Amino acid sequence: MNKSATPLVSDLVLLGGGHANIQVLKMMAMNPLGGLRITLISDQTHSPYSGMLPGYLAGYYSFEECHFDLRRICEELGQRFIKAKIIGVDPLSKKIHLENRAEISYDCASINVGIEPKTIEKLSQEPALKLIPLKPISQFIAHWDRLISALKDYRGNDSLQLAVVGAGASGVEITIILKMLIDQNRWNAEVSLIHRHEFLVSAIDIRARKRLSKTLEELNIKVFQNTEVLEAHENGLVLKDDKGFVHSKDFYRALIATQAAAPEWFKNSRLPVNQAGFVKVTGKLLVENEDALFAAGDCIHFSPSPLKKAGVYAVRQGMILEHNIRAFFTRRSQLKTFRPKKNVLSLITIGDRKALVHQDSYSFLRWLSPSFLWIVKDYIDRRFMARFQAGTFAVNPGHVNKAMPAPKTTLVPEDWQDNTCGGCGSKLAASTLDHSLNKLTIPHDDAVLLGVKDGEDCALTVFSENTLCLQTIDQFRSFISDPYLLGQIATQHALSDIYAMGGVAKTVQVGLTLCAASDKIHREDIFQVMSGVLDILNKSAASLVGGHTGEGSELAIAIAVQGEVKPKQVIRKQLTEPGNQLILTKPIGIGVVFAANMHAQANGKLVDAALSSMLQSNKTAMETIRSFDISGCTDITGFGLLGHAFEMLGKNTETALGIKIDYKAIPLFDGVCKLFEQGYFASIAVNNYASLRDVLSADVNDHNFPALFDPQTSGGLLFSAPPHQAESCLKALYQKGVNNACVIGEVINENKIIIL
Repeated sequence: MNKSATPLVSDLVLLGGGHANIQVLKMMAMNPLGGLRITLISDQTHSPYSGMLPGYLAGYYSFEECHFDLRRICEELGQRFIKAKIIGVDPLSKKIHLENRAEISYDCASINVGIEPKTIEKLSQEPALKLIPLKPISQFIAHWDRLISALKDYRGNDSLQLAVVGAGASGVEITIILKMLIDQNRWNAEVSLIHRHEFLVSAIDIRARKRLSKTLEELNIKVFQNTEVLEAHENGLVLKDDKGFVHSKDFYRALIATQAAAPEWFKNSRLPVNQAGFVKVTGKLLVENEDALFAAGDCIHFSPSPLKKAGVYAVRQGMILEHNIRAFFTRRSQLKTFRPKKNVLSLITIGDRKALVHQDSYSFLRWLSPSFLWIVKDYIDRRFMARFQAGTFAVNPGHVNKAMPAPKTTLVPEDWQDNTCGGCGSKLAASTLDHSLNKLTIPHDDAVLLGVKDGEDCALTVFSENTLCLQTIDQFRSFISDPYLLGQIATQHALSDIYAMGGVAKTVQVGLTLCAASDKIHREDIFQVMSGVLDILNKSAASLVGGHTGEGSELAIAIAVQGEVKPKQVIRKQLTEPGNQLILTKPIGIGVVFAANMHAQANGKLVDAALSSMLQSNKTAMETIRSFDISGCTDITGFGLLGHAFEMLGKNTETALGIKIDYKAIPLFDGVCKLFEQGYFASIAVNNYASLRDVLSADVNDHNFPALFDPQTSGGLLFSAPPHQAESCLKALYQKGVNNACVIGEVINENKIIIL
């Protein structure tokens, strides 16, 4: 119960992690509106800052220095982050459609997603593998890394021919940097620049065009001007020059930096778009004919005066966008008009820490040297990034007060009546619950006679004869801001107990505790969490049969599972055979990752890896190992690896066994060791060690061997297999996609725990 918490009444959803949306996120968090919940949706955890991309490719910046870690930013600012691919928007019903997950509702939304390059019309599957599009940047970086690796490894006599198609700013920068790297490393490759015009970047700045042409000439880059790419074939490209001559030229790889194209879902969502497919917006940055849907950045067509695709516009639109979104919710001020400057200054990277001014009008910067211009550009870019990157602690600072500024304005009505009674008085209204449940599609199951929608006090189910019933329950508070993801992980975690004993999950009941909020927010949260629950249940062939809801200080979930197992297929925890190999199926480190994440100190990629592991079902592993002579099995959860391994030793048996664990063999998530070194740990890790201290040698503690005591959520299975079957068991697990399974120790014929 938290009577002082501001109830949630409205949803702002930011679609995409572009420069404008990130500014909105930051400014709204620093000057919050009471009762407003902000959610950022992106299919990438790291959003690149386009201005620093050339420097990153040249090796001047690290990945983190030139990327917005969206998950960390949201964690630091106390906002929600949902990693998902956006596939559509329905402004009429105010829904965001996402790939392979439940739709998201909004009261107001802002679109600031990436763009794509125009595709070559005649393109078959084979040459498509040779083309590397520069947009979206996040995918381009992975292609670039593979290309650089291939250039390093190439030992052929003939030079590899590389092409960059498109001579806009990005195309020219990529061409220069690629050739610079080739020359510096003496790779056997050549670069050509292909473009449709006579000019480079733009027709207006003649001085800059001449300087760029000279740079390309000095680097011995062949330029095909007034040349159009007609087709891509198996060995290269079909080109057409300004005289109409068509010929083919072989290329090892072609980097595509042509004109931008809009996401296809704009048109599929029936948003107002121009001929090129970009969403039309008014001077207020509102999508045309909409009053609750904004858009900014490269993905828009600015109807008052069409703009070039330049990141500077998205940056400048950020403040206007934030003001107008705030005005939408408060209704206390008029919407502002975005007035773009006529002339845009561009600093183009020309390699070797040098830059060039490109502007449609006079600028004093033209008289500065390329080396000094790079210093200016580097300063501007780093200063911009510093405004949004989460702060970094060298070591665990202990308690960190993450409280954001108190709202000066609230959206909560003065006559708000909170629901903070205790006991059954804290339950949600039946109408709220029914509204959400009726939206869910719950598969029919003949074994369920009375289920979640039948309104009875208990679920009534039928089990087959000669089977044993398994029942388990798990409960924890939310540790992730995405409610759909919480539902998925909590369900996998609860089902795992059934799988660990060799059983099959049959029915599930769910208990939800929701924060103080309006009925609309409650309905949305129930729908999101339960959609995540049902996603896992449907994949696991288990049925939802009932549940309970209530209101409290924070989102929490409890899941009760009922399963069945045949008597001869029951797998117990207790180890029985000395010499057996101990096999673990998932990496360790979830506890420390989310302990650091609470302080916004975990890299988004590391959190993604942990979430991916938690979503992996232990059902696959159990079904795989069932055919082997398994002795003892348990799932690794809150007590940590060593705590659950200790449970497998049993108590008061005449044939007491022990375990020997090779600490270095324990699989860990990348980056976990560094977090341990910095002093991060889950709060229960200390208790996990304390409960085992009496049975461990003095040198085995939570400082020297922290991974042993780290609590896991939806962790892997730990079991033992005969030595002669261990290799075959691992091979079978790998074939089923359980790729992190490995031997971490063995069962010994002595009642003790040995850590190597």
